[in-house]
Amino acid sequence: MAINIIISEPDTKRLFDRSITGYRAANVALDAAIDGENWSAINLAQSNRELHANTIALIVNMYADTTAGQGAQS
Repeated sequence: MAINIIISEPDTKRLFDRSITGYRAANVALDAAIDGENWSAINLAQSNRELHANTIALIVNMYADTTAGQGAQS
């Protein structure tokens, strides 16, 4: 599945790109923390991943072309 969005504001585009990079880095950190059974690092990585995921979702929802109703499926 692919979504094409056009982000016209440079600051928003920069934030989106940083959030994608941060989300990927948090996934790598989470894997390492799980392998090391480091509960503090697991908690931190999950929090970072959630922060980036929420930022990505906010931007995608703000710039998406579709206006599907809540819970609607295509």
